[in-house]
Amino acid sequence: YRGAAPIQWSVINGDKIMDYKKILGILFIIMGILFAVYPMYSAEAVSWIAGICLIAFGFACIIDGFSVWSMMAHVSLLNILIGMCAMLFGLLFIYKIDALSFLVGFHFYLIAFVLIFAGISGIVFGSDTISRLASVLIVILGIVVVYLAFAAIASPLYVAIIVGICLIMEGILFLAAGIAETN
Repeated sequence: YRGAAPIQWSVINGDKIMDYKKILGILFIIMGILFAVYPMYSAEAVSWIAGICLIAFGFACIIDGFSVWSMMAHVSLLNILIGMCAMLFGLLFIYKIDALSFLVGFHFYLIAFVLIFAGISGIVFGSDTISRLASVLIVILGIVVVYLAFAAIASPLYVAIIVGICLIMEGILFLAAGIAETN
């Protein structure tokens, strides 16, 4: 039905109605403060949550792989392997690796690879001097991002603090958007 009004998600609080943006803003601010004030505990909590989720996902993949083994052995084998890898990463996140810094570092490495590859291809295939100089700058930026990835993996404390600050900023934006919508 095209003429229906959009759904207004809200939580009734006495006579006032708080919309979801205000609630999310308040939750993000609280989580951001917790991340910034207690970075080691919050990074460890993220690792535990990610580890438990990966173990559950791995267990489900293994069960799914064995359940369809007779019909599709190749797909089942792939499901079982993915499940075993997920469970292994889950155990590593719980007991050994800090998930937050690992994932941020992994993303930095991926971005660095793309920047360095794009810069080198721009140097090789660039048509003029300006595009080649810009490509050299992109390669330098890729090298800097490799350093950031190494720093993120080496010290999870800073990553947790940065995530906390970003959560506080997002919370303020959500809260402001929610207040602006009610006025």
